[in-house]
Amino acid sequence: MTKSIFITGAASGIGKATAISFAENGWNVGLFDINQEGLKEVAEIIGHNKCMYQKLDVTNIQDWIEAEKSFSQYTGGRCDIFFNNAGIANFAGAFEDIKIEEMNKIIDVNFKGVVNGCFTMLEILKSTKNSMLLNTSSVAGLITAPGISVYGATKHAVSSLTENLRIEFERYGIKVSEINPWFTETPILDAEAVTTGARSQLDREFVNQKTKVYPVEKVVSSVWSAYDSSRIHHPVGFEAKFASFFMRHVPPLIRGLSKKLFKDSFI
Repeated sequence: MTKSIFITGAASGIGKATAISFAENGWNVGLFDINQEGLKEVAEIIGHNKCMYQKLDVTNIQDWIEAEKSFSQYTGGRCDIFFNNAGIANFAGAFEDIKIEEMNKIIDVNFKGVVNGCFTMLEILKSTKNSMLLNTSSVAGLITAPGISVYGATKHAVSSLTENLRIEFERYGIKVSEINPWFTETPILDAEAVTTGARSQLDREFVNQKTKVYPVEKVVSSVWSAYDSSRIHHPVGFEAKFASFFMRHVPPLIRGLSKKLFKDSFI
């Protein structure tokens, strides 16, 4: 039986690359994003016989209900992987410089949107043997970093949710895991700097001066690995593995390195 994957944030970045990879490997792919034009472009790359696509605003529960229904009809009620991937980081800067409306938007998409997906997709995951709920968190969900405080807080929340649902959903035979990418070449690196005199640590040029930026293909490999792995967290890249390991065992070291990395911008 052909396996299926439901992907949010599928119009660009990690979601797009994951969709293409799974389609090339014979999976039925459900593409979901608020960007309809982007979805259409990805569907044309994949081939309409290998996927379906539909607009999904992850903050809108009715959109989720309709998306799950369409995907279930497409796959015959099957979802082997629910890739809960959509996320935003529109602005970066000192906490007090970011508009409260933008902070709330980040919270709504990055955490409430993830919760909406977990809730809505539970029944189809329960009905699929050996299914997996895979959240996209971030290395920012495991460590600390200035200038992206609210973004980081939402990713910490996703990581906590993943940990708890791992225990709760075990009784249904659903594996719950997450990926934790380091800086990755995605639209998130277009986040606007809002603090005067500070460069955004989510700016490609600035990040490239400070550390490594990984291609999305590196993250896609971790999605595949997560499907066959019993681990909960999947740091992507050496730096993510290093930082998350020492954050668990020597937190002051990582806080110090974080201060040093961004001392010219936010310290």
